[in-house]
Amino acid sequence: MAKREADFVRAIIDGRTWRDAADGVGLNQETARRFLESVAEFAGAVGDGMQFGLPDEERVGSAEERSRTLVVHTDGSSIGNPGPAGAGAVVLSESGEVLAEVREHLGTATSNVAEYVAVRLGLEKALDLGAGRVVVRLDSELVANQLMGRYKVKDPKLLERYLEVESLLSRLDDVRFEPIPRERNSHADRLAQLAARGK
Repeated sequence: MAKREADFVRAIIDGRTWRDAADGVGLNQETARRFLESVAEFAGAVGDGMQFGLPDEERVGSAEERSRTLVVHTDGSSIGNPGPAGAGAVVLSESGEVLAEVREHLGTATSNVAEYVAVRLGLEKALDLGAGRVVVRLDSELVANQLMGRYKVKDPKLLERYLEVESLLSRLDDVRFEPIPRERNSHADRLAQLAARGK
């Protein structure tokens, strides 16, 4: 990856929109869009068997802590789609004990953007709790399949969110995405709806 493209990706991960990031590093928007699509296509080609990781000296916590598996339920909500949106996530132990809840109001956004933000929030909290392995359960088949590499990510707004999640995956030893029915995701759904209403 050329330095300009690397700086472009870094700027997106740091929170800039893809258009601002492209302008900041001197990429025209069409080139930037094609590059983002190629990143998503590469991730899709790798598929869900990819193992993510960093050298041991860059990881936080003991080997025992890093081997900890946590379960994360995530959900996004948008009233009007697009409309007032929120993201929610619940982090549980393998035995089902609730360890943390997190939610965030997103302003105006689509439900798919909210779903990606929910995954990011859940992974961030799981990492804060010392997880080395994470099972992410969500009821958005689109987002689950994109993160498993089965679907391509073409929407630039989703590509930004996709890259944010990818940057977190690199800090885990293993991650698995499991699509689940909405009725099995009620806790995260409630958090997302509260966040969408600004509560």
